[in-house]
Amino acid sequence: MPNKPDVFLFVTGAGSCIRVPEIIQALVAKSLTVYSVLTPNVEMVTAAAPLMAVPGNQWIHAYRQEPLDRFPFGIMLVAPCTFNTFNKIALGLADNLATAMIADGLGAGLPVIIAPSMNQGLWAHPQTKASLERLQSWGCHIVPPAIAGRRVTMAPLEDILQAVQHHI
Repeated sequence: MPNKPDVFLFVTGAGSCIRVPEIIQALVAKSLTVYSVLTPNVEMVTAAAPLMAVPGNQWIHAYRQEPLDRFPFGIMLVAPCTFNTFNKIALGLADNLATAMIADGLGAGLPVIIAPSMNQGLWAHPQTKASLERLQSWGCHIVPPAIAGRRVTMAPLEDILQAVQHHI
């Protein structure tokens, strides 16, 4: 059996980023190597240290850091993905380490899985709809969010893991 690809987990500043340790634990339990990259806004929602202290997780926090010198990266998972990051990806903006790596991966044809998490107004925003269409046309796998009333939150863990499994 060939080696399993690494998973690069990009974490954005959505409230559901508190579920990131659960995602990392589940990926590690599947014998996957996990590298996490946080957007600058994560620390506006929660402290980064507990998110990154999960055993088996490797935190990338600088441009010149292993494994960034090895390309291609592997599976790119953006979970949770805020309105801001979702639209940055669709517009090709690369203004931080996470969005730069995602843009690089998209250009290289790597699998990109995105699990949006935003409020109802932002999910219904015309730019979100345009970005959704563009990202899907580029081959990005969008894991539909869980919608309950005005809350649009990241998909259940099982749905995210199924999307990752699809690309292994």
